[in-house]
Amino acid sequence: CLATLVIMLVGDTYTLINYVSFINYLCYGVTIIGLIVLRWKKPKIFRPIKVNLLVPITYLAFWAFLLIFSLYSEPVVCGVGLIIILTGVPVFFLGVYWRNKPKCVNRLIESMTCWGQKLCFVVYPQGEVAEEE
Repeated sequence: CLATLVIMLVGDTYTLINYVSFINYLCYGVTIIGLIVLRWKKPKIFRPIKVNLLVPITYLAFWAFLLIFSLYSEPVVCGVGLIIILTGVPVFFLGVYWRNKPKCVNRLIESMTCWGQKLCFVVYPQGEVAEEE
């Protein structure tokens, strides 16, 4: 969000739309690849929606064409889009992957979560605490 705010203040909206659309297409393709991998590695798990495997493979072919064309025609926009995605990697490692955080870091994360929920008028559903794996 911070990177988007900076881009909105510095650049024009058209460029921001290009960055976000490249990111969306990249995420859609990775999702479809994950679907195909799960169909291959775990064919017996429950799937509420069943789709012929030809549909995601066809989508993936068109996706690859569009992504390669985007990388060829606008490499700078695609590079900035990738940088925007990669800004989430440190957040993942600090917030999710690092299990034995000091209490001050946990308090900071909890206060930022609470602040974000108040800012966006959302509340995480309070129920039973899930067991950690």
